[in-house]
Amino acid sequence: MKILIIIVLYNKKIEDLFIFKEALEEETDLFIYDNSPKAQTVPIIHNAHILYEHNKTNPGVSVAYNRGIKRAKELEKDTVLLLDHDTIFTMEYAKLYQIQYMQYRDNYIYAPIISDVDKNKIYSPALLTHFIGKAIPFNNFKFESIYNLSGKSVINSGLMIPLTIFEKIGGFNEKIKLDFSDIYFIEKYKELNIDIILLDIYIEHSISGDEGKNYKAEMHRFKYYCNGAQELSKSLSQSTFLTATRRMLRLVQKYYSIKPIHIYINYYLGNKKI
Repeated sequence: MKILIIIVLYNKKIEDLFIFKEALEEETDLFIYDNSPKAQTVPIIHNAHILYEHNKTNPGVSVAYNRGIKRAKELEKDTVLLLDHDTIFTMEYAKLYQIQYMQYRDNYIYAPIISDVDKNKIYSPALLTHFIGKAIPFNNFKFESIYNLSGKSVINSGLMIPLTIFEKIGGFNEKIKLDFSDIYFIEKYKELNIDIILLDIYIEHSISGDEGKNYKAEMHRFKYYCNGAQELSKSLSQSTFLTATRRMLRLVQKYYSIKPIHIYINYYLGNKKI
């Protein structure tokens, strides 16, 4: 299996990525797409072959993933592995992906189990109703290698996608910059196959909105959420009204502020773009 690891950065140094915390035992190809305001110098890391692209306009993760997959085709790779810059991932995990791929090949996409640090919640796979995601209590989670996604979804980080499946889906929706990028892709994948291959590995990852209070950051992120929900509704011809309205009301209650209402009106009901 020939794999290209795609990592999207924002205001994080390449050398600080968790994947480089331990020395790479084998030659590893990485495509790093940097959405930060300023470009950075690519460090020399043993066994890491880094393809670096910087875009100060920060067009979002969907553009970054599509660019990475284009590079994977040029390099004649079989698959790509998507990672967020804060995902705790080691190359030992990559070996497990390879073992599963040798059995199931390019008939499926592959995903790890994503949990919170304390392993109280499973964030991915998660229940999905009306595009509202709900974490699964850790003790209630039932692992299955061939995992049915009916009424569920998985997040982008840790997702391994064979290029043949990417071709059939047509890529990520670049109008969805952040929130709902994964849901769009998975919903299109479900049109091909309702099952994924789930790996019996647990990766710690933080989820937006589940990290305590940060008013400025959450108001900014809600603009992406509203734009993403609006585009998801258009592209899939399904309503996202419940999930956008629910998020708005939760933020109003959380911060005792009417600003989320204004953002909702402008960025979800209106035509304002971030």
